[in-house]
Amino acid sequence: MAYTVNTNIASLQAQEYLRITQEFQQKTISRVTSGLRIVSSGDAAAGLAIANTFRSDRAVLSQGVRNANDGLSTLQTIDGGLNNISQLLDRARTLATQSASGTFTGDREVLNSEFQSVIQEIDRQATAIGLDTGGLFATNLSVFIGGGRGSTSTAQITNGSVSVDLSASTVDTRSMGIKGLQITGTYARSVDQILADTTNTASESVPGYTDFYFRGPGFSGSDRARVSVNLNGVTDAEKLVTAINSAIDQAGSGGVSSSTLFRNAGIRATIVTDPDNNRRLVFQSSNAAFQATAGDRLSNALLGNVTTSGGSTGVALDYIVSAAATAASAGTTFPAARDIIVRVQGGSLSSPTDLTLAVTTTSTVDTALTSLSSLVASNASLVAAGISITTASPGSSLTFTSKRGENFEVLAVNDAGNRLGLGTAQNTSSTSSSTFDVTSITSTAIATGSGAQTLAFSIGGGSYVTLSHTFTTASTAGDIVNTLNTNFSSNSSLQQAGLVASTGAGSTVVISSNNGTYFRVSSNTSGAGFGFGTLAGVATTTSVATTSGTSSATLNSGGASASSLLAFTPIRTGNDDQLITITAKDSAGVERSLAITIQADSTAQRGRSLDEAVTYINSQIRASTSEDIQKIVALKERDPDAAGAEKIRFVSPLSEFKVSVASNPGATGITTGQGTVATSSLLSGGSSVDIVTRANAESAVIRLANAVAHLGDVQAVVGRGQNQFNFAISLAQTQIINLNASESRIRDADLASEAANLTRAQILQQAGVAALSQANSAPQAVLSLLQQ
Repeated sequence: MAYTVNTNIASLQAQEYLRITQEFQQKTISRVTSGLRIVSSGDAAAGLAIANTFRSDRAVLSQGVRNANDGLSTLQTIDGGLNNISQLLDRARTLATQSASGTFTGDREVLNSEFQSVIQEIDRQATAIGLDTGGLFATNLSVFIGGGRGSTSTAQITNGSVSVDLSASTVDTRSMGIKGLQITGTYARSVDQILADTTNTASESVPGYTDFYFRGPGFSGSDRARVSVNLNGVTDAEKLVTAINSAIDQAGSGGVSSSTLFRNAGIRATIVTDPDNNRRLVFQSSNAAFQATAGDRLSNALLGNVTTSGGSTGVALDYIVSAAATAASAGTTFPAARDIIVRVQGGSLSSPTDLTLAVTTTSTVDTALTSLSSLVASNASLVAAGISITTASPGSSLTFTSKRGENFEVLAVNDAGNRLGLGTAQNTSSTSSSTFDVTSITSTAIATGSGAQTLAFSIGGGSYVTLSHTFTTASTAGDIVNTLNTNFSSNSSLQQAGLVASTGAGSTVVISSNNGTYFRVSSNTSGAGFGFGTLAGVATTTSVATTSGTSSATLNSGGASASSLLAFTPIRTGNDDQLITITAKDSAGVERSLAITIQADSTAQRGRSLDEAVTYINSQIRASTSEDIQKIVALKERDPDAAGAEKIRFVSPLSEFKVSVASNPGATGITTGQGTVATSSLLSGGSSVDIVTRANAESAVIRLANAVAHLGDVQAVVGRGQNQFNFAISLAQTQIINLNASESRIRDADLASEAANLTRAQILQQAGVAALSQANSAPQAVLSLLQQ
């Protein structure tokens, strides 16, 4: 064994063991003083990560329990309000039952006064607990608690949440059917005067009958419900109500889908007392938004639309369309054999009505006007729309009238000599035609050397756009095509219509639309230059319309949700398709959407007029798979702030819905708010039950019974929600306890074991210090060798 002085191996080993002992002692002391086995990540990195996860989950669950308790408290508050409403309904039913008794001899007005205060308190309580229509808690309440499991984070959030759907649990009087939707008409005291007014009775389509038209979900446009009221023996408001309801029952028994849906809307006429203590004629429904329209001046007066305040004469409804020019004089013949097509569109017609007059060069204007009058009078669609010819005489302007006061227009094609005064537009260069306008037309051979010629184009029935070309003896079809295409590309309307000219066989010109736009042409100068006739046509407006008091013929049900009035411009070109999206929440609070495209091209024609667009929109709504979307209806009405212009309004009994209107290149279709979303708002008014008469009290008893049943359903939902929260809290507390236990097993120190370790460390340290002292003194043994 060698003796060295420079390197003391024993000392170094003793130092290292002493260092290890000191570290062990320090770690043991840390564990004993902290109570944790894992003090830092170096102690057990994997264990610390797992323990931290448990601690984080426990923190989430602890807050989740507080969330659940908050939710439970909210539901308990709601439950208390529902109990109050239940007691209020009991009192209301007691009062209604008392008033419904035939032996009651007291003052029903006194009973009704308390009854109405009870109804008002129900609404106040519903608002206070957030379960009124559109209220704070009238939605799907989702409370996140935590502790969820799932293969994805979304699934974990869903599984860790408790949802209580209160979106269909509103308990205001409207939601419970105590209040409904209502149109308020004239004062009951005015009914006898209105019935006796000779101006009103003279406007009746059938003497002794007055007509109302009702529109709503499934019965709108040409399928609107006509309620023809027999006035025989009707002398006062009560008898009128009976007659109206009898007519409503008859209209609802038509055996077709629209009449069935009208019957299901439950519209009834009644007399109610308004807040000013005036008795009024009203139309009510508990479940459907609807519109009432007058069919004559008498019904218009009954709706409250009179010429003077306090008067009895209803506002006139006639909407008149007169030709821009007078018809030719008597005996005048037509310059060419043609199939003249007269088109009538609008006026609640679901699609245009075309009337064809086959004329020859020997046909006189007298015969044509007589034939046209006969065609109009025998056309079922026009008769149903109340449209007739009121003037059809040679030398006078052809005049059409709508007795319903609805906008419509009259257009014509192939009257080359403008004998009817409706314009000279053409859709063919041949004799016969079965279509009103075309997407392609071929001229006859062009005429060279005919000088300056003007050709006019009406795009989709719109105003004329004119262009010209000077024909020389050297002119060719190619020259005409170049002129036309140059004008087509420089005019925005013609460019948008996609018009393109090309040469055809035998010096003809073919004009077509590359996007399916329909158009008509009119040669406006004499001569056969363009090949579209030799007579000078006209490029003026094809019809002139005048109205008379038509701004007051329609009323919407108060209490309904409605969009604002949306202006509409006919879609005339093939690239102006417009997307309309209707969105509403279903009973589960899930948004449902319906996308509708209106257009007017060779693919489909759904927006050439406001009426055609409304008809198509409503047909798509009825075809929706969502029952809530089906409760929405598109209606038309006049805007008194826009000179009585007809516009579109969407209405529904739903608390809220949205209508998104997309933009299109020509800014046509629905033009109000293109590119935006319109949210509905509540229309003022609405009906409320009363018990001032025995009949009303009996009706109130039935409504209140239904309200009690509805309230019971809501209480069941709220009670189920409270139980859900209680169970969720219990589970979360169990999870918290077990997470604590799991974290403790991983991270907490075993103090008994650590105390033993501490004793061992102390002994080892003492021994190590002693050994180190011995090791350090070992080199001194060399000195004894040096002393010899």
